[in-house]
Amino acid sequence: MYKNEQEYEFYTKQLCKCGEVIPQGRLDLGYKVCVNCSSVEQYGCAPLINHKTGNSIQIMSMSDSRKVSKLTQRRGYGTMLC
Repeated sequence: MYKNEQEYEFYTKQLCKCGEVIPQGRLDLGYKVCVNCSSVEQYGCAPLINHKTGNSIQIMSMSDSRKVSKLTQRRGYGTMLC
């Protein structure tokens, strides 16, 4: 049926509508398309600074992460500058 193991792997892999091979880990999670064809927004994060060494991050949508990043980069944020 198949000439060798490489040919078997090629024909048994799941292909996306764009022709790319969908990785097995992605298939195991239940996805049917590759990352490039996905319509799901990527995740982003924002730092939460509780103390000098007690930092953590908040996971959120990429659009919200960009908004937080823009707001925290303003002049004088976190300082006594006016």
